[in-house]
Amino acid sequence: MLPATPNITLGEPFIELASIDSTNIYAMNLVHKGLASSGSCYSAHYQTQGKGQHGRNWESSAGLNLLCSYVLELKQLKSDKIWAPSDQVGFSAAVALGVHAFFEGYAGTATKIKKPNDIYWGDRKAGGILIENLVRGTAWTWTVVGIGVNINQIEFSNEAANPISLKQITHQNFDLSKLQKQLTTSLKAALMNWLENGEEATLQKMEAVCVDIKK
Repeated sequence: MLPATPNITLGEPFIELASIDSTNIYAMNLVHKGLASSGSCYSAHYQTQGKGQHGRNWESSAGLNLLCSYVLELKQLKSDKIWAPSDQVGFSAAVALGVHAFFEGYAGTATKIKKPNDIYWGDRKAGGILIENLVRGTAWTWTVVGIGVNINQIEFSNEAANPISLKQITHQNFDLSKLQKQLTTSLKAALMNWLENGEEATLQKMEAVCVDIKK
């Protein structure tokens, strides 16, 4: 009999911040200081230094989009496992699948993942994920999952890389607090599937929704 999959605590406590440099910077600082609580979610109305992949900035107007970072201590997922940096591959894919499922629920099957973990609708970028990890020795101990999803914003700067928001797709305005809870639920489900089914099955599921966009 397979061991029971643990119940993942995610999104608790939920800390809402008005303005901050970056939710990832804030959360990782707490991890390094030993003050982080596994499962926490830090959400910001506005980021002055929002972080994207490869050192890029993440543009977002105040109060219009989902901007958050989830903190997890890996031993909370499986206390009897020594997590290695190689485990980050399956974890990253699971996170991308969770955000993809959340967005697809509103925007439909045109929602895709551009590797490693950007969320696209057609050929336009709807969201991004930045995962930063803490490794002590050879053990992967903590992770901070930063997520930015374009929700109610309809005007973007010329520097933004072909963006699109949920409001532009659906012509509806959305309650961010409601969507935040739904994002958390979707992430938990995807992580549970990864823990239950393993890396290979998770990567195969991700490949089925990936798109190759040269941007």
